[in-house]
Amino acid sequence: MFDERTLAQSKDLAARREADYQRIVEKFGNKAPAQARHPMTHSGLPIKTAYYPHDIAGLDFSTIGAPGQEPFTRGNLAAQYQLMNWANQPVIGYGLPEDTRARMDLLASQGMVGYFGQRFYNLVYDLVSHEGLDPDHPAARGRIGQCGMAVYSVADMERLFHDMNLKEMNVVHITYYQVIPALAQYIAYAERQGVAPGELRGNSMNWYHQSAYVGMSAFPPAAGLKLAVELIGYCSQHMPRWNTTNFFGYGIEEAGGSAIQEIGLMLAFGIELVRACEKAGLAPDAVLPRFGFQIAQANDFFEEVCKIRALRRIWATTMQERFGAKDPRSMHVRIHTHTSGACLTAQQPIVNLIRTTLHAFGAALSGTQAMEVSAYDEALSIPTEEAATLALRVQQVIQEETNITAVSDPLAGSYYVEALTDQIAEAALALAEQVEAQGGYVAAQQSGWIRREVEGSADRWREMVNDGQRQVVGLNCYQVEEETPAGLFKVDPEVERVAVERIQGLRAERDGARHAKAMQAFADAAGAFAAKDIADLGDGALMQAAIEAARADASTGEMMGVLKSALGWGPPHEF
Repeated sequence: MFDERTLAQSKDLAARREADYQRIVEKFGNKAPAQARHPMTHSGLPIKTAYYPHDIAGLDFSTIGAPGQEPFTRGNLAAQYQLMNWANQPVIGYGLPEDTRARMDLLASQGMVGYFGQRFYNLVYDLVSHEGLDPDHPAARGRIGQCGMAVYSVADMERLFHDMNLKEMNVVHITYYQVIPALAQYIAYAERQGVAPGELRGNSMNWYHQSAYVGMSAFPPAAGLKLAVELIGYCSQHMPRWNTTNFFGYGIEEAGGSAIQEIGLMLAFGIELVRACEKAGLAPDAVLPRFGFQIAQANDFFEEVCKIRALRRIWATTMQERFGAKDPRSMHVRIHTHTSGACLTAQQPIVNLIRTTLHAFGAALSGTQAMEVSAYDEALSIPTEEAATLALRVQQVIQEETNITAVSDPLAGSYYVEALTDQIAEAALALAEQVEAQGGYVAAQQSGWIRREVEGSADRWREMVNDGQRQVVGLNCYQVEEETPAGLFKVDPEVERVAVERIQGLRAERDGARHAKAMQAFADAAGAFAAKDIADLGDGALMQAAIEAARADASTGEMMGVLKSALGWGPPHEF
């Protein structure tokens, strides 16, 4: 990459500077900060205090390349943001469907847009839905409409989307394990509006893999993988515009994992999932273009930027070399960035605006496709309208006022950025190989290895914060006396009563005979599905039966109850 004369000068300058640097550090002795003596990233990767041409002399230029060219280190497309900004994709959802719709309309009126000006809604379901329950279940009390929207039926879909043109918008359904019931209900609602499944655009999370590191009740890992393949197979046949899988790397960092673990484990799961799809008769080039990633953007600015550049490289090369992917879209890492919620503090919450702005700026420099910026008050409550609007404004100021959208991958060529990108890529690949050596992602999940690795990282972070090695403004430094902020958002307590009345009214008013017949067919399909090997999937029978149940006004809790009975359900450590 550089001629011998330049490399010789580089090494000479580095040696002289390093000698000067060490003399200065030695004067400070033990008072010198640890970062001055042993610098490292937040993931624990050792780094230097300055970088030079010889630090990237061994890099093959082809691994860096150009924007839009393999291996896509510098971005998926030749034109990054010059023709189209990243999509504004705030996470929306609380209370009743009409409450969530009001927030959707508010943010749309404030300029929230998707690609080429299309409507783009990123909708999260509540804690009750995530557990696969209905609102009148005893365990639902106090959780209805909390941390997401209370949507449990096709009737609730109608309340949420009434008078909206489903053909002209993208809808992201942020579900955990109720993926199939939620999509079935959305399809059934669309059909009642005269819209066929193939005309819908949006995304199902397909997040069964996240039970490896997030501690909630779940389907057994092997069953979760089968369910993921089932949805992918159905959508490949019937919903060509639908994005079928979201790799939930964000959840790894939120659980305390490192940037290396985030992309290394998602690569490992990607290998497992594509291998399973192949076994089910789904070719890589048929499914990969509809996969996407949800990736965190946290506090270590350059590590987080380089992490995304490294992920694009290792994903592209792995999909091409291991699975023979030929379509460039099969090698693209399409990223929805979520600025880190784990980095926000309840102390001095307005300071979170500074954190999220830096996170968003880093995401933009890394070339993300869509972005959610956490609101400054999210460490305390669901965002207020003001906080949600300010979070949107962070994106808009970066898009409209900084001019960083004029140049694709503007950090490329930096000695530090390129060296760190390569270092992260190597570490993540090594982690993925560790998972493969255990028999793959599901095997490593079943043994508890993945959870132990992530929890170990979380414990190290906590120890560093507790002993002051990791400074968090307002938490363990620059503290002030403060009271709990006034005006925090609260879900209307009437939400619970209304949701319970609605689900009970639905059961009383629907066609009982049709519902009973559809639910029996769904139970039969679930039983047959449980007995199948992955190689026997691909006909979409379970998904078709789920849609028929949704057409008969089956609720989320009823459909999830069937799946739990057929496949098993419980805390991840029990599997």
